[in-house]
Amino acid sequence: MKKLPFNSYNDFMKKLFKVRVYKISIDAGFTCPNRDNTKGINGCIFCDERGSSSRTQNINCSIKEQILNNIKIRKTRYKAKKFIIYFQSFSNTYAPIKRLKELYDEAISIDKDIIGLNIATRADCIDEEKIKLISSYKKKLPFVCIEYGMQTSHNKTLKIVNRKETFEDFLYALDLTKKHNIHHCAHVILNLPQESIEDQLKTAMIISKLKIEGIKIHLLVAMEGTILADMYKKNLWKPLSFKKYIHLACDFIERLHPECIIHRVSSSGHPKAIIAPIWMKRKNLKIIEALIEEFKKRGTKQGFYFKN
Repeated sequence: MKKLPFNSYNDFMKKLFKVRVYKISIDAGFTCPNRDNTKGINGCIFCDERGSSSRTQNINCSIKEQILNNIKIRKTRYKAKKFIIYFQSFSNTYAPIKRLKELYDEAISIDKDIIGLNIATRADCIDEEKIKLISSYKKKLPFVCIEYGMQTSHNKTLKIVNRKETFEDFLYALDLTKKHNIHHCAHVILNLPQESIEDQLKTAMIISKLKIEGIKIHLLVAMEGTILADMYKKNLWKPLSFKKYIHLACDFIERLHPECIIHRVSSSGHPKAIIAPIWMKRKNLKIIEALIEEFKKRGTKQGFYFKN
């Protein structure tokens, strides 16, 4: 297989473990301070009540059932051998430390082929005690990673999307994470309301300067029942076409540090609940293939415009 024009997560994991490693996404029943009235009740303008695809897939299943069912499917269908448990839905450090330890301990002990722990959360749901707990799993597992929903480096945009946290919150969490030498990944959303192309590319450059290890690139998608869907219907936000998204994603990746690991380059959502862009409803979008073709046309790759 030809080398990709960007540093992909799959390639990174294959180098690390010599086999394909599969993520098992689970819903541990967490919520978010922006939904439980600690900071807000409506959440971010783009967030629906599912929190992620794992909430719908795993509804009414225990953590053990979720993990065993998913491992069985992947072992049967893909001959999978190694797994990372991915706490995905909502903010997976938003609980007392004792409860977090119980959940994490249970999850990683269910199958001998579990080699990693991946935790998605908000930066304002992290502190020294929680970081130390997560770091302690490095003694038990070869791979431990925290994912932060950074979304953008611009506080003005974070206010617009009702994030109820700041870029400084992210910087604090990132600093703690780096001090404990934990793998980390930042989520970024492209085409947020009122962000210019320049704003978005500045976020890429800031990510590079911060030497963030990994990134998930999402396209903003309006889901049914969200504030963003209402904004779309009122012409207050315009979705990107497939072609424009590919161009913007390439622009973004060209400005990333060459060593930054790209965990994903597209969004995911429940097709029936997607309001816009309509093309996101389609299966087999072949986004990676389109990115490869665009990079080939440009004669560029990840980090082409990176400046130290």
